[in-house]
Amino acid sequence: MEASGGCGLCQAERAPYTCPRCHVRFCSVPCYREHGSCARDFQTRELQLRLRGQRGDAGARGRLREALLRLQELREPGDADPELGLDPQADDLWEQLSPQQRQRFQQLLSSGKISGLLPPWKPWWVVASQGPPMVQLLETKDAQDSQPQRQPGAKADLEASSQPPNEETAVGDRNHRPPAQDSNSLPALPEAIRPLSDLASGPVSPLVRFQLPNVLYAYAYTLSLYNGETDDAQVLPEVCETLVDLSAVLGAQRVFSSTGEALQAALQALTDGQYPECPLGKAGAMEAVGQILRGKQGRFALAAFAHLVRLLGQGKRRVAPQDQPRIYKAKKKCEFLLSWAKEEEEQLPSLALEVQREYVAHVVEAKEVGALTQELEKMWGGEGAPFQTASDRRTGLKPILPTKFVSPQLHLLSKAHTHTHTHLAP
Repeated sequence: MEASGGCGLCQAERAPYTCPRCHVRFCSVPCYREHGSCARDFQTRELQLRLRGQRGDAGARGRLREALLRLQELREPGDADPELGLDPQADDLWEQLSPQQRQRFQQLLSSGKISGLLPPWKPWWVVASQGPPMVQLLETKDAQDSQPQRQPGAKADLEASSQPPNEETAVGDRNHRPPAQDSNSLPALPEAIRPLSDLASGPVSPLVRFQLPNVLYAYAYTLSLYNGETDDAQVLPEVCETLVDLSAVLGAQRVFSSTGEALQAALQALTDGQYPECPLGKAGAMEAVGQILRGKQGRFALAAFAHLVRLLGQGKRRVAPQDQPRIYKAKKKCEFLLSWAKEEEEQLPSLALEVQREYVAHVVEAKEVGALTQELEKMWGGEGAPFQTASDRRTGLKPILPTKFVSPQLHLLSKAHTHTHTHLAP
């Protein structure tokens, strides 16, 4: 039955479709695409709900079927017309896919390649370091021209821009978030950050500084994995699960003795959890940690931990009851690290330099291993490794060749990798 009301974009009389986000009527795919922001946000959200599809439950599978049905309706004008026999309420679209189609879709989900279908997300720490867009600068100037002049100074600007929104509107309810570039904006800082003396009964361990890179790596990787859409109420439980899985500081209250050890633990967590590759990549997430630590004289680090506190605070209400204590402890840890970063701001630049050194070593090692792999494959005459077991191929482990099959140069290089580059996995 055709819905009443004309197209809200081209004014056509017949408008059988409704935007799932703002409920405006539209008549065809071209008009829906003209309604670009909602179309992109809708498709991004539905894909993100299944980005971690191997860990989904029955409810998530139901959302997937609904998403597939809605996308099917939008493929061609008129596809969802009643006379074509497509029931908008059908619940068996997934069952209509062939086994090959289902397998291919699951492969895209498990490998993380489905993220390539999403619009690219630019991290807020990159956007904020480049300054506001010219439109925003002009609007700010117009507003200042119409108001009494303020005392100039960067400090006043930072304080004015750090007013936090209500927690309910900052996290979880996308309808109340800023309409433009919300996932690319610098997270808001709280009005006041509690002093460490309120959170610690005694002296703070000097090893606390090494917890920051571990937590920030999990933060950067998670944001990239979910394409920046971590504040969505429906993905918050999985976002929180990812954060505590990737950060041993948040998930297990682990203490590290060096920056390299902290980053290595995060990289190992990615492997142990079989997480798909995020758009930033392992090295890119490591680089992001350094960018956050040194950004805008320490304010980026404060913004990141404030964002984590809000995410975990909202996520705690949506996870299973048995998981709530773990999420609560992670939130309290982030509150502590927020206070530490505020009071120990002078340590952030040196910590950023340590992360940068680890990043460079990681990239160099990855390139060397790649070159070694290519030379070995040339010797084997292809990509197959003659001494690699089926289990090795599944896990991605490289075979250990007898010395007689490797040239002296390659053998020495292989030994060098084994003994001198074990601090960070490629």
